[in-house]
Amino acid sequence: MNNISQTSMVRGADGRLYAVTGRGVSEIAETGAAAAQANVRVGSRSGFDTADYEAGRMNITPGA
Repeated sequence: MNNISQTSMVRGADGRLYAVTGRGVSEIAETGAAAAQANVRVGSRSGFDTADYEAGRMNITPGA
């Protein structure tokens, strides 16, 4: 059986860092300056406001 030993690092649109391997995807915890930079990105979890999300939703009625 073949074993995939390569790992790729991917940064998500929300600023989080992920490791992608043959076994799956896992989130990488960042510390220091990298974590501070990730928190100021647009769409970060700490800056997410549910009210803003709800206000931006549109209700589309088919056949209207």
